[in-house]
Amino acid sequence: MQQRRNHCRHKGGAVQVKDRVREDDGDKQELVLTLVASADEVKEAADKFFAEIAQRDIPGFRKGKAPRAVLEQNVGGHKNAMGGVAEMLINEKAFKALDDADVIFVGEPDFNVDNDVVEGQPFTFTVSGAVVPQMKLSSYDGVSIEMPPDEATDAEVERQLKHLQDVYHSFEKIDDPEHVAEMGDVVSAAVTVTQDGNAVNGLRYATRMIELGSGSMPASFDEHLVGSKLGDTLEFDFEAKDEEGNTQFGDGQLHANVEIQEFRRKIVPEIGDELAAKVGCMDAEDMRKQMRHQINQHKEAELPGLMVQRAVDALADRLVGDVPQYYVDFIRQDVGREMMQSFEKQGTSLQEWLLNNNGKADEIKENVTQEAIRRARIDCALEALVAEKGFDVTEEDIEKELAQEDDAIATREKWEKANRMAELRKVCRHSKASRWLVQTAEVTVVDEEA
Repeated sequence: MQQRRNHCRHKGGAVQVKDRVREDDGDKQELVLTLVASADEVKEAADKFFAEIAQRDIPGFRKGKAPRAVLEQNVGGHKNAMGGVAEMLINEKAFKALDDADVIFVGEPDFNVDNDVVEGQPFTFTVSGAVVPQMKLSSYDGVSIEMPPDEATDAEVERQLKHLQDVYHSFEKIDDPEHVAEMGDVVSAAVTVTQDGNAVNGLRYATRMIELGSGSMPASFDEHLVGSKLGDTLEFDFEAKDEEGNTQFGDGQLHANVEIQEFRRKIVPEIGDELAAKVGCMDAEDMRKQMRHQINQHKEAELPGLMVQRAVDALADRLVGDVPQYYVDFIRQDVGREMMQSFEKQGTSLQEWLLNNNGKADEIKENVTQEAIRRARIDCALEALVAEKGFDVTEEDIEKELAQEDDAIATREKWEKANRMAELRKVCRHSKASRWLVQTAEVTVVDEEA
């Protein structure tokens, strides 16, 4: 399938995009563009090319004084010289022309020159490469989303107070030598966990405080400790994953050796004036009031972003078909880079993280893939909405986007120098589309805590 349209931005003698064709072979969508450099630009590039060659050490001539014929001979003849002029035109002018024409390639494009450069004549060449796939939505109407209440609910306040109770908990040693472990007890034990005879990293005769039933260990592990007594040595098999499929120790069945060393009882303070005093409040009523205020502040800061996210996710659900694999693979590279940068900020590396988390390489790979698919669907869905609604980008839109930077002028200069203004305009279009989604969304308020 091919889609063709003429496109030409007139900017004096600048290289212009004369024509573009979108090709779709079912697996990948590509743009093939025809670019034209004016005769004046050809002359300018030729003069610059030969001026640079003239600065070489050429026997019999001072720098800058060798005639054109000698300079051409120095680079292998007229044809090679014109090839150098073509390369200079492409490197110095083509990317700016593509940026001005809002062309964003997925990966590096290919340039093709069918005809030699001829001084005094325009120079035509083509560039092709994969681009963001054009896809359709099942509906272009506003989306329906669910959002939590704008203000703190009683359930949210109570949840935060319970968290506060847990922060200020203490432990009381159980001295009864006949005590039998039960759910809720905190067990101090020397634990060794192996899989296929190999010790799980960090669990080779490691002393751990295990609150039974809290989820700190899989439920199948905790169940074996229930009924134990001080000094018992237990040996048993258990499943690495918990009931929800989450795991700290990989997949499959694990083997445990556990020596019970001590029992403790977790003491949680009551939600009252004593706890209020510990957190700097006058009394329990004041503590609840302050907690509600903090939750409201958090909601004010976080809910606008959450609404945008849920709106674009709902839009992505309307995308017809799957995003082509080539684009998912392209987005996966960004997700992978972000993950590596996150590890660097934490002062670690992927290898160290895998060692400390029992080699969850497959889990990381799957998470990266799913995030890449999600982002690719959102990107294609927003592109489809932009095309349908005709959202244009003004200079004011660009200035608003850049205003978020510490130095808007320097940031713009950097984007312009890198020929990435098309990417900035795309960000602006997606921002407009996201705002439209939020403004037109049908919102149902759901008390998710309840």
